[in-house]
Amino acid sequence: MARLKALLITVIKVLFCLMQESKTEGNIPKPKITQTPAVNVIYTTEKMTLECSVQGDSSGLEYIWQKGDERLPDSPTYIIPSADQSHSGDYRCKVKKGNNTSDLSDTLSLSVADGRPKPQLTKEPASVSVFYTKDSVTLKCSITEDSEGWTYLWYKGQDKKHIPNSGSKSQHTLSSVVPADGGPYWCQVERAGFKSDHSDSLPLVIKELPQTTLVMQTKWTKVFPTEVVKMECDIQPPSPDWICKYYKNGQVYQTSDCMLNLQFANTGDSGDYKCIGTLRSLQTQPSNPIGVHVYGGRPKPQLTQEPASVSVFYTNESVTLKCNITEDSEGWTYLWYKGQDKKHILNTGSKSQLTLSSVAPADGGSYWCQAERSGFKSEHSDFLSLVIKDFPQTKLVMQTKWTKFFPSEVVNMKCDIMPPSPDWICKYYRDDQDLQTSDCMLNLQSVNTGDSGVYKCIGTLRSLETQHSNPIKVHVYGHPPTLLLSVDPTEPPIYTKENVTLTCGVTEEQEGWTYMWYKGSDQKTPVSSERVFTIPSVQRSHNGEYKCQVKRENFSSGYSDSHGLTIEEPPVPTLERLSNWAKVFPTEKVSMKCNGIPTSPGWTFKWYRTQHLLRGKNKNTDTLLMDSVVLEDTGEYTCQGVHKRQLETVVSNSISIHVYDNKAVPTLSQQQNDTSVYVEEQVTFMCEVKIDSTDWEYQWFQNSPQEKIRDVDPRNATYTIQSASVKDHGSFWCKTKRGAYVSELSTTIEIKILARPTTVVNLETGWADILSVDSLTLLCEVDNTSVTWNYTWYKEDEEMANETQKALHIKATKENYRSKYSCRGIRSDRPTYSMRSEAFIANNIGSQKANPSGHFGLLGCWHSPHCSGLYIF
Repeated sequence: MARLKALLITVIKVLFCLMQESKTEGNIPKPKITQTPAVNVIYTTEKMTLECSVQGDSSGLEYIWQKGDERLPDSPTYIIPSADQSHSGDYRCKVKKGNNTSDLSDTLSLSVADGRPKPQLTKEPASVSVFYTKDSVTLKCSITEDSEGWTYLWYKGQDKKHIPNSGSKSQHTLSSVVPADGGPYWCQVERAGFKSDHSDSLPLVIKELPQTTLVMQTKWTKVFPTEVVKMECDIQPPSPDWICKYYKNGQVYQTSDCMLNLQFANTGDSGDYKCIGTLRSLQTQPSNPIGVHVYGGRPKPQLTQEPASVSVFYTNESVTLKCNITEDSEGWTYLWYKGQDKKHILNTGSKSQLTLSSVAPADGGSYWCQAERSGFKSEHSDFLSLVIKDFPQTKLVMQTKWTKFFPSEVVNMKCDIMPPSPDWICKYYRDDQDLQTSDCMLNLQSVNTGDSGVYKCIGTLRSLETQHSNPIKVHVYGHPPTLLLSVDPTEPPIYTKENVTLTCGVTEEQEGWTYMWYKGSDQKTPVSSERVFTIPSVQRSHNGEYKCQVKRENFSSGYSDSHGLTIEEPPVPTLERLSNWAKVFPTEKVSMKCNGIPTSPGWTFKWYRTQHLLRGKNKNTDTLLMDSVVLEDTGEYTCQGVHKRQLETVVSNSISIHVYDNKAVPTLSQQQNDTSVYVEEQVTFMCEVKIDSTDWEYQWFQNSPQEKIRDVDPRNATYTIQSASVKDHGSFWCKTKRGAYVSELSTTIEIKILARPTTVVNLETGWADILSVDSLTLLCEVDNTSVTWNYTWYKEDEEMANETQKALHIKATKENYRSKYSCRGIRSDRPTYSMRSEAFIANNIGSQKANPSGHFGLLGCWHSPHCSGLYIF
C-alpha cells in the first residue's frame, strides 16, 4: 500500500512539471523551416539544406529536429549532402531557450525521387519537319516533374558539344537558319551543381530554299488554236508543302497546284510564263521563263518530192516525199495517204519525210500528207502524183554458143534492155572494170588470153543505172585445144563380141565441137563424126590405130594421139577335179578347179550343177570346195568365166560327182570261214566296201571298237594272224578311211582259239630188249585217239623225210643217242597237225615215272665212252 501511494505521488509530480513546461513554451515564437534549394522534390545524390529559424533574437537558442518520430541532430541547419530514398519524409523543428520550448514548426514534406530527371526537348513550330534557309526555329527544354531552380544547358551534334552563348533559359531560338544549323540537339538542366540526364536528341533538318524550274509537259511552245499547253513548276527538292504561283508577262496568273494546263489554247494565251514556290512566309526565286505562242489558225503542210525534176520513176528507184509545216516543225507526227479517198494511211512516223525505196508501178498514184500532234491535226496538203514504171532489166546474151575459147576465135555478146528504149545506153564491164560504153553489141575478133574475164553490162539513163546483168565468164586458153582420147573398156585385152567405145574429148572445153574419127593412116575419110564412137560386138578385124580431130565454126584443132585396139578371143575354161573320187559318201570333201581363166581381178566365176547356177560362199572363185557333201550334191558340174565387163566365156567341160545315199559300211569276212581256230593256224580277215569305190585305207580293231590294232599296213584290205595264239581269242571289226572321211564300223567276227592235241615221244623198246639189241624204238603218241593220224618225225628240228610212221627206230650210235627227237601227228582234216612233242634224247634216259603207255625209261647211260654196258640205277 505504501508503494502504491509513493507511485501516485511521482506521477502527479511529473504531470505537474509537464504542465508547467507547456505553459513556458508559448513564450517562444514558432520556428519556420526554409530549404535550399527551395523545392519539395529532390533527386538521388542531390544536396539539400534545411534551416530552422525564428523571428527576433536567435541567440542562445537550441534547435531540435524531427523527421517523423525520428530525432535528428541538433543544429540550426540540417544538411543532406547526397540524398537517397531514406531522406524522404516529414520534417519539423522547434527551438528551446532555457526552460522554454517553442511550438513545432509547420511540417516540411520532402520527397526524394529515384534517379536523375530527364528534360523533354521540343521545337516550334512543332509541325514542321523540314526548315529552309531564313526560317526561324525555337527549341524548348522542359522538366515535367519540377521546373524550379533550374539552369538550362544546350548542346548540338553527336558529340554533344555545348552551344556557346545559348543562355540559361528553357528556350533557344535560331533565327534565319542556314543548312549548317541542322543537326541533332540536346538539352540538360542544372541546379546547385546537380545535373539532370540529357534529353532525347531532336534532329533539326534545314535545307536551302528549293529551286523552281518551269518545265513544258507538252513538247512545243508554238501551238495552234484548240491545242493543249501543259507546263509544270518543278520544285527541287520536291515537297508537298510548297504552293506554286504562276506569272504571265510579270503579272500573277494563277496560284494553285504546280501543274498549269491550258486547254483549247487561243491567241490570248500567248506570253512569257514564270513560276515561284511559296511556303509559310518563304518564297523561292522565280523560275526560268517559257515563251508560249498561239497561232491564229490551223496549218496546211506543203508536199514535195525529191528529186523534183523527175516526172517518171522506175522500179527499184527511190523517191522521197517531204511534208513541211512552215509555221512550226516541232512535235509533229506525219500521216500519209494515198488514193483519191484519202482513207488509206500509208505510213505514220515522226519524220516529215516518206521514202519509197525500191518502188514498183503499184506505188504510183496520188499522195497526201497531214501533220498531227497530241490529237490535233493540220489540214491535208495538196496532192502529189507519182508516175512509176517497171525498171528495165538487163540481160547479157552470148551470141556465140560457148564461153571458153581458143586463140583466134570470135566472141559476140549482146546487152538486152527490156523493155527496149532508145534513151538507155549500154555499158560493159570486164572483171568490174569499165570496158565500153556504146551500142549494145560487143564483138571481140580473134581473141587472146587478155580477153578472159567476167563480163557484165548495165543500162544507164540520166544518173540511173540498171542492176548489173547476169555475169558471163569468158575464158580464152593460151594454147590450142588438148584432145583426150579414151577407150572403154580401159583394161586390155578386149575380147571379141564386146562393145568398144572410143571417146574424143577436149580437155579444156566440150561445147560446140564437131568430131572426126580416123583409122590408120587415112586422114581424109572419117569412120565416125560422133564424139563417142561405139563399135558394137568387135571382131579381130577392128584391130588398129585410131585418132580424132575437132572443129567448130571456122576453127579446127590438130589430131589427137593414136590409140591402138587389140582384140582377142575370150578364154575357154576347163574343169579339173582336185579331189580323188567321183563317187563319194555323205560328209566327204569334194573340190574342183576352173582352169584357163586369167588370174586378174576382173574375172569371177560361175558354177553350175546339172545346168543350175550355184550360189553361196566361194561360188565366184576359181575353186569350188564342198567340205561335207550331201546327196543333193550329186550331178554334172561345169564352170564359166565372167568378166566384170559383163563378158561370159563358154561353159567348161563337165565333171560328174555321185554322192551315195548313206555312209560306207564295210563288210568284214574271214578267209577260212571258220570261227574256231587252232593254235598256230593262220587267220585272214578281209575288209571290203562293196559299192564302187577306191583308195581306201583300213583300220582294224580287236575286242573293242576303240582298241585299234597297231602296226598294220593301212593300205592292205586284209589282216592276217600268221600263227594264232590264245591272245587272239575275241571280237574283230574294221573301218575304212580315205582322206578325212571315215566309214561306219563293220560287222563283227568272233574268233575262238582251240588248243591242238598234245604229242609225247615214248620209248617202246623193253628192258630185256635193250641189252640184246643195238637200237631203240620210239613211239609218237597223240592224245586224240579218236581220229587217224599220220606222223612227222624231227631230228634236231629237221624233218626226217622218210619217217611217217608212229614208231621210229634209232640205231645205237653215239650221234643218234645224243640227238633230239620229236614228232607230231598230221592229218588231212582239221586240226591238220597236233602239237609237236617235247624232244627226246637217248643219252638222257634216266629214272622216270611210268609214262602213259605203262613203260619206264632206262637209267644210266648206254654205250657211253665212260662206261661199258648198261647200268640201271
